[in-house]
Amino acid sequence: MPYIVAIATMALMAISVSLVLAIVNNLLKVEGEARVKITNDGHELVLPLGQNLMAALKKAGYDLFAQCGGKGTCATCRVKALEGLPRDQITAAMLGPLSDKLRKEGWILSCQLSLKNDLKVELFKPLVMGWPQVAGAAEKAEEEAKVKVKLSPAATKLRAVLPGFDCDACGYPTCEEFSEALAAGKAKLDGCYPGGQPVRERLSKAAQEAGVG
Repeated sequence: MPYIVAIATMALMAISVSLVLAIVNNLLKVEGEARVKITNDGHELVLPLGQNLMAALKKAGYDLFAQCGGKGTCATCRVKALEGLPRDQITAAMLGPLSDKLRKEGWILSCQLSLKNDLKVELFKPLVMGWPQVAGAAEKAEEEAKVKVKLSPAATKLRAVLPGFDCDACGYPTCEEFSEALAAGKAKLDGCYPGGQPVRERLSKAAQEAGVG
């Protein structure tokens, strides 16, 4: 009789453990969908919860430039979270190297966000390398023609080697302003995150030729 009781007890314990594991597994399992509204073109995506936002956007046709390859060490894949991402849910990884100014404006790194709920986001158009083939999307995504800015001779040489993304990653809204800041000694040559090492090398050479140092 004692043996039967012991066996029965062990069997109940095994069943209990299985039930607990099943419950935990269900809680950890990500299910459902999230709606992501892109304000740039009005398109709304329906995406699986738990999916990486940058990867999901790329799959949908929005090819965001990512200098670091999605490691969260550059500021190029950023999107502005307009709705659906409370401040207390924003992690340090989502902010990465973004400047205080960009953080206050609501920008986050799309490569560091896993979808948990519906979102409304604004893409940073200068660093969107491709747009989906949605009716009207390309037209709505085009930037207005930029007014040409007359640069100083030194800044002109520096501007010639910059990629022209106007991404604000350097702390200046345009490559023209960054060039003038470099020429005036107010900015550093390694400030162009999207350009990476190749642009830094070209800037260094151009700075020497322009007598900037």
